[in-house]
Amino acid sequence: MNSLDIKNITIVGGSGMMGVGIAQIFSGGGRNVTIKTRNVSNCTAIEDMSAQLDMFVREGLLDESKKDGILDRVSVTADAIEAYADADLIFESVPEVMEIKHATFKEMEEYAKPECIFASGTSVKSITEIAAAVEKRDRVIGMHFWNPAVLIPLVEVIRTQASRDDIVSSAMHLLQECGKAPAECKKDVPGFLANRLQHALWREAFYMLDQGIADANTIDECIKNSFGFRLPQIAPFENADMVSTKLSLNIHNYIFEHLYSGLEPSTKLKQLVAEGKQGFKTGEGFQHWSEASATESKNRLFQYLIDQTKYRQQNA
Repeated sequence: MNSLDIKNITIVGGSGMMGVGIAQIFSGGGRNVTIKTRNVSNCTAIEDMSAQLDMFVREGLLDESKKDGILDRVSVTADAIEAYADADLIFESVPEVMEIKHATFKEMEEYAKPECIFASGTSVKSITEIAAAVEKRDRVIGMHFWNPAVLIPLVEVIRTQASRDDIVSSAMHLLQECGKAPAECKKDVPGFLANRLQHALWREAFYMLDQGIADANTIDECIKNSFGFRLPQIAPFENADMVSTKLSLNIHNYIFEHLYSGLEPSTKLKQLVAEGKQGFKTGEGFQHWSEASATESKNRLFQYLIDQTKYRQQNA
């Protein structure tokens, strides 16, 4: 199977923010998308997508002439036969509860054609455990989009030991054709690829705070104004080759024994949670946040993602 075979895509539980964004991505890539929801009358997915597309038009990310075509390729249904029977790929986006996912995959297998690809959008659950709900486990993969899906390029494609090579390559090609940057995770490990990297950094940052090496704002600013500033262009392996593998080895031989490798979450993090200090939501976490400063932080991130998306489109 190659990507040209994937014409019809169903998103189960796709009426939320992530599901709507993923539906927009696939439809924008020329695919017919069906959103399966429990209650069609209460589903606002099409309206939400229309508003999101209007924002894309305003920001110069989408030609207005393409909006109607994207919306026309998206439909909503609560009927299992209508949702599954003609699907070439079914993307599961239901809550992160294994029982719900298993029930969803069993329903998918009951109505879908044998060659249909099953993809789970889980960000934390084992793809292997999810696949255990179906008989034909070789067609199951993970397909982890990052939030907001329409602006973050990465999609992790996770294989289990049972996943067929042609299923994985087909999913990779589909995502590339839809403008994403897919990355194959060859083993079904907790955190997949990017979350493992992200939280390795977070563990060290939180440890430095616990040890009084610097305050939270200083640590954040150090990341933003040093290697974080160049990460979009040069990441660890390319950087190691640039400075030389010999220098990298010398540095690692010295510093690794001093890095934190504990298995317990940050003492400060546990204290904040116990005190009900949840960050933006409550106005205090590692730092103090007024409503205005929290909004400014969110807007700054969103505008950065918009600008980076424009850059990617212009240099594609």
